[in-house]
Amino acid sequence: MTGSPLSLAAGVRFSGLLTSSVQLCSTSRHHFTTTLQSVETPDAMGRPSCCIPASLLLLLVSITLATETGNSTDIEVPERRAQILLDVPSAAAFIDSTEVAVVGFFVDPETPEFEYFNTLVKNHPEWDYGFTTNTDVLKHYKIKSNSVSIFRQTDYFRDDLVVEETPELNTAKLYRFLTINDLRLVTEYNPMTAIGIIACKVQIHLLFFTHKDVEGQEEILKELREAAKDLRGQVLFVKMDVSMKSNQKIMAFFKLTQSDLPLISMYDTESNRKRIMASGEITAENVKKFCLDFLSGAAEEESESVKTEL
Repeated sequence: MTGSPLSLAAGVRFSGLLTSSVQLCSTSRHHFTTTLQSVETPDAMGRPSCCIPASLLLLLVSITLATETGNSTDIEVPERRAQILLDVPSAAAFIDSTEVAVVGFFVDPETPEFEYFNTLVKNHPEWDYGFTTNTDVLKHYKIKSNSVSIFRQTDYFRDDLVVEETPELNTAKLYRFLTINDLRLVTEYNPMTAIGIIACKVQIHLLFFTHKDVEGQEEILKELREAAKDLRGQVLFVKMDVSMKSNQKIMAFFKLTQSDLPLISMYDTESNRKRIMASGEITAENVKKFCLDFLSGAAEEESESVKTEL
């Protein structure tokens, strides 16, 4: 895949990302106490981005609580927990029930990594979690020591993070492991997901070029997800938001401008074949036909090698 537009757009930032993302993706903690001086609000990566004065926060909380619960000063937030997988059928059903499943396999739960896993579950709701200590389940999934595994439906991929093979494991490293492998039915391309996209064994990519001002974007994504279900393991669906400056290089590779968007293109990462979908309504059926024609070679395709470094 050397020289593909996706890898070229990613550039050298991945090498720095691999070594620094653990620090960038540190988990955040939230405390509501009457002695609080200030509260940090994390951004999407879990990093503190601003501070809210405690006086303002406490005023807002007191107004809300007075309205909803009388004059009570206690608010109870349910704690997120991983689903317990008691046997092989329940484990298989859980894994098949979601686009990306995260499972903690614990031969010995009385270890620090079990606490790291629980912290991950509490602080990062973007995944569905399960865990098991059942010997039949461990044997079925060929687990010999404590591991955290990710299962994704888009390409029937599984990857295991084996604790004893991971130096100085902590919650941040677990988070990074999941993030770089987090591919969905339609995956948004960004510096973190690019690692998993480039490493994915599915070589045919559907690229949905869009930007933040495109109308009806959610409806298009809904149609793409529907099409992706029938093409799992064959085509990787990628959302390319050119509002991100780095993604504009990929748009340039396909000789597109923002006035062309929204637009769908197929791309073969091995041969650099590419084809742009004809304009018209973007429906699940139209997208599936476009993909199958490209896979079979029935459509007239443009074959071109990357000669210019983006």
